[in-house]
Amino acid sequence: MEVDTGWKFIQQDAGVGAPVTSTWEDVTIPHTWNALDAQKGKAGNPGLPEGYFRGPCWYVRKLDIPAGWKGKRVFIRFEAASLVAKTYLNGQLLGEHRGAFTAFCYELTGGLNYGGSNELRVEVDNSHREDVPPLAGDFNVDGGIYRPVHLIVTDPVCITPLYFGSPGVFLAEKAVGSDAATVEAQTLVSNGGPGPQKVAVRTQVADAAGKVVATVAGDAQVAPGATSPVTMTFTVAHPTLWQGRINPYLYTVTVDVLRDGNVVDEVTQPLGLRTVAITRENGFLLNGQRYPIHGVDRHQDLRDKGWALTPQDHERDARIMLEMGVTAIRLAHYPQSEYFHDLCDHNGILLWNEVSLVDMIRDGPDFAANAEQQLRELILQRYNHPSVAFWGLFNELGNLPGPAPDALLTRLKSVVNELDKTRVIVAASDKDHRSYNLIPDWTCFNTYPGWYGKGVAQDMKAYIDAHAQEIGKPIGLSEYGAGGNPAQHQEGPPQKVDNKGPFHPEEYQGYVHEVDWAQIQNNPNVWGSFIWAMFDFSSAKRNEGGAVGVNDKGLVTQDRKIKKDAFYFYKANWTSAPMVYIASRRMTPRKVATTEVKVYSNCAEVALTVNGRSLGAVKPDGERICRWENVTLAPGENRVDAVGTGAGERVADSCGWTLAP
Repeated sequence: MEVDTGWKFIQQDAGVGAPVTSTWEDVTIPHTWNALDAQKGKAGNPGLPEGYFRGPCWYVRKLDIPAGWKGKRVFIRFEAASLVAKTYLNGQLLGEHRGAFTAFCYELTGGLNYGGSNELRVEVDNSHREDVPPLAGDFNVDGGIYRPVHLIVTDPVCITPLYFGSPGVFLAEKAVGSDAATVEAQTLVSNGGPGPQKVAVRTQVADAAGKVVATVAGDAQVAPGATSPVTMTFTVAHPTLWQGRINPYLYTVTVDVLRDGNVVDEVTQPLGLRTVAITRENGFLLNGQRYPIHGVDRHQDLRDKGWALTPQDHERDARIMLEMGVTAIRLAHYPQSEYFHDLCDHNGILLWNEVSLVDMIRDGPDFAANAEQQLRELILQRYNHPSVAFWGLFNELGNLPGPAPDALLTRLKSVVNELDKTRVIVAASDKDHRSYNLIPDWTCFNTYPGWYGKGVAQDMKAYIDAHAQEIGKPIGLSEYGAGGNPAQHQEGPPQKVDNKGPFHPEEYQGYVHEVDWAQIQNNPNVWGSFIWAMFDFSSAKRNEGGAVGVNDKGLVTQDRKIKKDAFYFYKANWTSAPMVYIASRRMTPRKVATTEVKVYSNCAEVALTVNGRSLGAVKPDGERICRWENVTLAPGENRVDAVGTGAGERVADSCGWTLAP
């Protein structure tokens, strides 16, 4: 059951024995104390360079435990708490979890007062820790219990929820073909009783219509206090494959534990039968066939909410990305919510999950152990999601001083190979000719020609070629793009702007993406690309583009209210349903009478009229752009209409521009 209401919170280091007074707030989970202050940037709190509160805070919740639960097992599972969380039951420490992005679970059984009230306290502290990544990054580290909390009640014999916070069931595809798919199911059965238990484990596979298509069962003897793996293999005949956006077909696997013929525990997991791979010759392959990686990067961040996103927030993000034609998402720069993974499973969006090694690492066993712990938790908790195609090892190491990361990354790669050989190991680098660039199976680069540095957007192909030559095979583009404020505009030909300056016009952002995409699409040296970023997000250290505390490279604003011009550029390139969009629609009033009218469209041709006068029809170019040069606007109000046609369909768009006196 979800434990989301009834929590008390105080933003201070209250201590485990502090009385809960009227100064404690009533809060609902998900919750972060940085929902507002983290948006204020440097001006928000002059006492902290980040500009937002990072420190220890406390949560308290009463648990009324029915007397009828005595003899059962009770667990509490937190999907995430940032950054370090200590959990207490009735004043006794259950444990400490170090890491902001993965789940952790404790058993409450022995410490509960059955038939009475119990107190759960959690100290959550998002202070910087030298032994807990991330150590840095261009994003805020919001504090709080910002993902769901669940109370789990089971029989003394159950599928354990304690193994790295995982579901305790792991589905490994051994062979996937059109005739049959063979899957190995491993279930971790835990015996909390005083004596040995003989149990049966039954695994059933149901298709999307609910019809059972495979069943396998086996017996196990589990010693008291022990957890035993039960492994069995099943085959699905003539399977329907999970085909990404084409057909995200899901089976449901139900694993039952039976004692004396009665079901005493049950876990259900998604099963998408598919294979993923990258080859030099054909790029990314889904089920052995070339599949486009039209990717974006996403932070778990929303205006006025920070990291405390609701299911509805995740659903809206997914809808926006599906509308644009996204086929893959890099979850930057850390694991994100289980519910968002579920949405991507059901909608056919591939996911890149990465451990949060950002900018630099530290020497020493404590840092290495925590990085490995976070990676194991990530893999085991997300193991059964067919949407997960990539495991990422790092982002932009070397940006800040630190030890060489090669030994740690080599160890982490071995952990990935130990746990899961079915997915692709990647990483995102922004440094040339570093030895660690060769550690991932397929290296990706964060590249911003025309935005950072002295180059121009037309340099993208040269950057790609140089990176591919260094690595010796095709690369991924893990980040590219430019900032854009939809309230700022640039008339006339595009002019490069200062990336740190106060002026980030929407037109220049669109221009950079147009030029970048022309060099990325169909490039044999690129197996996939990810735009930085899908949505604007909070970064307290930034003050640029007319906004404080915001990274404005998103294609959509942080509040999700405005889809910038570049969003529609990619929609025209990545979707097939007819669409037409007039760019620079928000550039009004205007000062220059003679202008270019630019339209993004995937139609066969687009006709334009201005103030009722036809300017003719144009076929979109290779980047799905239609242009009409030297269009003269009349003083005052002007109406611009674009109509796209093709394959018997007609779509239209219009906007109004005012020419200032």
